Amino acid sequence: MLTTTTKPIIWVEGIIGAGKSTLAQMLSRDLNLRMLSEPVKSNPYLTRFYEEPARWAFPMQMELLMRRYAMQKVAAYESVSPDSVWNGCVLDRGLPGDRVFCKLHYLNNNISKLEWETYERAYEIMACSLTPPSLMIFLDVDTSISLERVKKRARGAEVNIDEKYLQDLRKGYLDLISGIESNMHPWSKGMEVKRVPWNIDDQPVQPLVDFLREKFKI
Repeated sequence: MLTTTTKPIIWVEGIIGAGKSTLAQMLSRDLNLRMLSEPVKSNPYLTRFYEEPARWAFPMQMELLMRRYAMQKVAAYESVSPDSVWNGCVLDRGLPGDRVFCKLHYLNNNISKLEWETYERAYEIMACSLTPPSLMIFLDVDTSISLERVKKRARGAEVNIDEKYLQDLRKGYLDLISGIESNMHPWSKGMEVKRVPWNIDDQPVQPLVDFLREKFKI
């Protein structure tokens, strides 16, 4: 179901280590956008998943699906609320971006066919009521650079990530972008995708801020 928004909803997307959380924080600060953060620290399954992927991948993805759906509903409310003090919302990954991860778990046999079908049914129900974002920003990063950033930040649960996994994630994201640009999804009609090269650390964010300020008149 498509809903006209009065304030922008922006998804910041990218593979692990792309820098999306940092960028989302900057956009929130500079444009007075309400930031809805990726539920990493509060995810009770994440450490368990990295220790035993086949045991914990499915419950982890279902937990994330529900949390991201709740984030999206908050963003939808903010976009039309006349009482909101924010100029819109920026989400640190949206619902379809999270599906990229779940599908990869299925392809890697961490999730069974039955579990994948269960996830897909839940996802489709939620996606039917998804308020379309105004814009998806995809941080396009070489997987080798992303891996360096993952190692540098040294989150305990991520220590065993390899470049092949990041390459597969990037491919999944490119497939998602292709589907969006082809209007394959009810929520993607009229939605814009902006691919931003993001290989340089401490890359100036002001050009992107200026683009968004002009685009959304904020």
